[in-house]
Amino acid sequence: MNPFRETLRQVTVLYVEDDHEIRMRLWPFLAQLTAHVFAAENGLQGLQIFREENPDVVITDIVMPVMDGMKMAEAIKREDPSKPVIFTTAFDDSDFLHAAIEIGVDGYVSKPISVDSLITAIGKSAALLIKTRELMASRAQLEAYHQAAEEEKQLVAELMARMMCPGSLHDEQLQYYLQPADVVSGDLVAVSRSRHGKLYVMLADSTGHGLPAALNLLPVNHIFYSMVAKDQPVSLMVEEMNWAVKKQSPTGRYVAAVVACIDTPNRLVEIWNGGIPTAYFFAGDGSLLHTFRSVNLPLGILDQTFTAQMDIFQWQDEPGHLLIYSDGFIEAENESGEPFGVERIKEVFRNEPVGKRFDMLQQAVTAHLGTGSAFDDMTLLLVDCAPSGRPNPT
Repeated sequence: MNPFRETLRQVTVLYVEDDHEIRMRLWPFLAQLTAHVFAAENGLQGLQIFREENPDVVITDIVMPVMDGMKMAEAIKREDPSKPVIFTTAFDDSDFLHAAIEIGVDGYVSKPISVDSLITAIGKSAALLIKTRELMASRAQLEAYHQAAEEEKQLVAELMARMMCPGSLHDEQLQYYLQPADVVSGDLVAVSRSRHGKLYVMLADSTGHGLPAALNLLPVNHIFYSMVAKDQPVSLMVEEMNWAVKKQSPTGRYVAAVVACIDTPNRLVEIWNGGIPTAYFFAGDGSLLHTFRSVNLPLGILDQTFTAQMDIFQWQDEPGHLLIYSDGFIEAENESGEPFGVERIKEVFRNEPVGKRFDMLQQAVTAHLGTGSAFDDMTLLLVDCAPSGRPNPT
């Protein structure tokens, strides 16, 4: 049994032959083998049927009245170069072969026609056609997936931009740097002041990527701004956040976060840290005064057993700076695979004047990366904790 018989059942065929006897003998035979057969008596009729029905494979004689097979094949190949065309011919000379090659004919079967040779010729062209269609379908699926992914990225980017509330990020006490590893940042920065003038800052990092991660941050972001407006304590705020993430997010989804309240007139910093790298409070001279370590689990892991463990620090006469950063900042690797680390942060604070430290930190991590790119979002927050009316020393 010819191995191409199964392949032929998937294709339609246009058969063009002016000899009535040959045409009526092969037409029913081809109709049994293929999905459908269109028949024509000459090249002009065949070309018309081709344009109307768009068959998968064209089989044609050469010498025919009105329009011969060579001219019809040339017209078909002009309109669709990928369309398989097979000649049935008694010709066997170099002129015919050269002309067929120039047109781009896909094969020929010598007359008198051998049924097995005809099936093989059609089958080879049909197999290639089916494979091409499968590849085109796969490519179309990939393109559709890519387009959907890009649309999702833009949607998430817009959503994250709205959640960030850009206007609030321009607080005079705050400097921030956010460098996403992709189009969309997985880090969320939220900043707001209470009606009593306290500055609240949050850095949140949701597990996962894209829209699921952004949706996970929505309740956290909403609770932050609504509870700051009511001047609620950080402990109550993060308890509400934890319950919202636990209740609304799928299993395994959680949010690492730092939430800080800076009460500058009273020289007081209150921080809840769950899963974010250690935050630091530096004095004006660059010495380290206090560390705010992660002593809590990220939001959404515990249920009613969640208890917010706060870290409260009160500085003395000398004002300082609160530094909060994401894990992507200290894990940024150079070409040798060495992470940026914490020591380089401390070195900047020791060696640089106050007014240049934030810019120097950005320059330092950029220089460390070199020509490479960060694998994770890099976020840096620096809060000036100088008492009201008293400028921080430079």
